[in-house]
Amino acid sequence: MRDLQGSRTGTVNETITEATVVVKRLQTPEGKLAQIELSVGVVAFLLLLLVAFGSLRRRNNSPMLKVVLWAAFTLSGYLITYTLGLMHESPFRNPLFPLWATFLMIFLGSSNSFSAYSLEDNEQWKQYAWQHIVTFIGFVTLWAFYLTILPLTLAVFVLYFVLLMLKTTERALSLVSLHAGGRHRITKWVVDHVSAEDCSPVPDDNPMEGCKYVVKASRTVLLKVLSEGAAPSPNSSKDDGEVITVGKVWACKGPLLNSKKGKHTGDKLEEHPGDKPGNKLEEGDRLKDICLSYALYLLLRLKFSRYLLPEKAHRKAWVFIRDGILRQKSGYERAFRVAEVELTFLHDYFYTNYPIIFQARLWPLKVVELLCLIIGTMLTVVFLMPKTTKPQDAVVQLVTSHGLSVDVLMTALVLMVFICVEVVQLYLMAISEWAKVRWLSNYVEKKSWHGNKLMEKLIGLICRVHLKPWERKLRQYSFLESYNYVPSRFLHNFFTTYFIDVVRSGQKQGTPVDLSDEVKKAVFDSLVKGDEKLVKLKNGQASLTANGVSNKLSWACELKTQTEVIMVWHIATSILEHKPPLKEDSNFRVATQLSKYLAYLVAFEPRLLPDHPFDAENEFNQTIHEARKVLEGYKTDEARIKRLKKIAETSGDTVMKRGARLGNQLLEEDLQRIWEILAEFWAELTLYVAPSDDAKAHAQRLAMGGEFVTHLWALVSHAGIEREPPSQPQTLTPSQSSTI
Repeated sequence: MRDLQGSRTGTVNETITEATVVVKRLQTPEGKLAQIELSVGVVAFLLLLLVAFGSLRRRNNSPMLKVVLWAAFTLSGYLITYTLGLMHESPFRNPLFPLWATFLMIFLGSSNSFSAYSLEDNEQWKQYAWQHIVTFIGFVTLWAFYLTILPLTLAVFVLYFVLLMLKTTERALSLVSLHAGGRHRITKWVVDHVSAEDCSPVPDDNPMEGCKYVVKASRTVLLKVLSEGAAPSPNSSKDDGEVITVGKVWACKGPLLNSKKGKHTGDKLEEHPGDKPGNKLEEGDRLKDICLSYALYLLLRLKFSRYLLPEKAHRKAWVFIRDGILRQKSGYERAFRVAEVELTFLHDYFYTNYPIIFQARLWPLKVVELLCLIIGTMLTVVFLMPKTTKPQDAVVQLVTSHGLSVDVLMTALVLMVFICVEVVQLYLMAISEWAKVRWLSNYVEKKSWHGNKLMEKLIGLICRVHLKPWERKLRQYSFLESYNYVPSRFLHNFFTTYFIDVVRSGQKQGTPVDLSDEVKKAVFDSLVKGDEKLVKLKNGQASLTANGVSNKLSWACELKTQTEVIMVWHIATSILEHKPPLKEDSNFRVATQLSKYLAYLVAFEPRLLPDHPFDAENEFNQTIHEARKVLEGYKTDEARIKRLKKIAETSGDTVMKRGARLGNQLLEEDLQRIWEILAEFWAELTLYVAPSDDAKAHAQRLAMGGEFVTHLWALVSHAGIEREPPSQPQTLTPSQSSTI
């Protein structure tokens, strides 16, 4: 026993001794230099992550991706400050310190596709400014010290300093622009320009030619708008000539915008995944739609200000959407594609540097940045690299056993990463929707480009590149499958609530499904079906009336909250889901997928629903509690459904009992017909929840893969479509559960 205790004691002592040795080594000059080099390398790697995967987050809702990007975005700022502090306080010198410090400062604002992780980061732009000032003071102090001992390197640092100022200014302007008064003045001018439309009828043959939505304003107009109190009159003929509108884009006679499948340019745009054979849009129409998406994005920004469009402007917008897009063959595909690109602009407005680069006409400076980087790299090789191989007094360097300078290798690695980052960023910027709309608006404006084969070829090549804009998934939640879910206490407890999102009992998300054409068509058909005017959306009752079952089923739409309506119909649909139609039915897929999607919104995104989020969460929690009591001990789906059918006959008006009663009523109808009723009901209810005053909630979801309801929200917002006030709630008694 003593030998065993002695062995354990010896092992502990050895571990302590080894740890002490490691700590002492880290305190040596070589150890501190290794820490600095490691930190510089990690920061460069984090920047590479942000640039390479930053734009993916709106195309992917992966929790792991979100955690990685959050860590890279958050840690990089602290790590930069820490590393600069190590350099400044080090008791030794290294000729590459100023170069590394310069790169660290440049990294602080280098990711054009990732300027903010969340909307809260934009609100904290002053914090970024002060952080940058503090680190900049330390950087200048370090730089001034080394210039006195390395005067020949002045040219290197001047070039990198220019690059530093350009990079940090871009990010600062991007953050400040969301709060500056100029943004509101431009928004107000856009409102005035659209509101100034006359009441003349929209052309039946081509409705879009009468659309005055702004796509581009000349520099002169923008300067007037940004000047305090100098906004030009929207009705002035001079102003009209300096503004590119959607109508002008549609009226453009240039071959590029009038071509049919590349007839004039020799190019054909990539086929969109939603296109069916024989339904492909002309190339010119696709290019016009990019400009339309940008114009709609400018109007969607009104949701984040206090400016409103007049009712007549909304009426015209509805005509443009209904007759210009939705009434065309496969119009639902085109409408969804326009909304996708529109929300891409809105995402970039909040989370990237692209708006400030293109709207402030800063994109030519990207060429200057690239030149500074190339020339600076060459001068670095000439002036700095050789010096690291000549040890001097008070200079500490790391050298491998093979005689290679670790300092040189680290500098070369950082330069390679930075060059790769800049090349990737230039490519992403060149193929961005911002670049496309800039090229297309210039094409409309400059008649000399019309028929210019080289210019049309260039624009066609840029616009042909098509990246998937959003995840295009419907997230799913099945109440009867997840009500008994208990989150892991290891991951979700009192301590982890400060670091990760809280997961409640019963909150287990199902496997997302692809957003199908069937679902999009069903929802858009519900919008335009039999309505020539601005619509007041109903929560499913219109579809019940159209199918002749309103008298029997409308009670389930007249409940106290819309959360309760969703959960009651979801439970009823879940009961029927286990008795699918004998043959494959698109109505079955539409109904079940939309049912689980709206249930997902109740469970995970209540802010996107009409009810107050607290009320929705409370309703969900009560239903989970009720389900655990009612279904306790019933392990299989079949057993749970039998149990639900039995409780439908008992008294009480809880969500579970109402859902069971509705399910019993539906089960007495022919399944083929009932899935048609349910598909139309869920399509209408999905559209009903789309209008929202909580624009911020939708903007937050843009950085997490996007939501189908957000695309619908954008569409109905332009048309001024609102939901009809809910009917007065009714109390159902068991005797009312009559058959259809």
